Amino acid sequence: MAASVIPLMPRRGFTVRRVGERWELVNSRHYGRTVVLASWPRDRHGEAFEHCYRLNGQSAAPVRNTKNAVTAAFT
Repeated sequence: MAASVIPLMPRRGFTVRRVGERWELVNSRHYGRTVVLASWPRDRHGEAFEHCYRLNGQSAAPVRNTKNAVTAAFT
């Protein structure tokens, strides 16, 4: 008997969009454009993008490096 693995969540296609004063995590390819999987306040955008990177199977390190560079540029 062979076992099969059925993923409960897609591996790609997650995006973050800004709607008003919050960031929303969506995957329009799998769930549709109206389904919001998670949301964050506007000032916690770094956390939203890190979460998105991880769900897409990528390291969150590029987001952290970009965030630090932007912070350094404005201080």
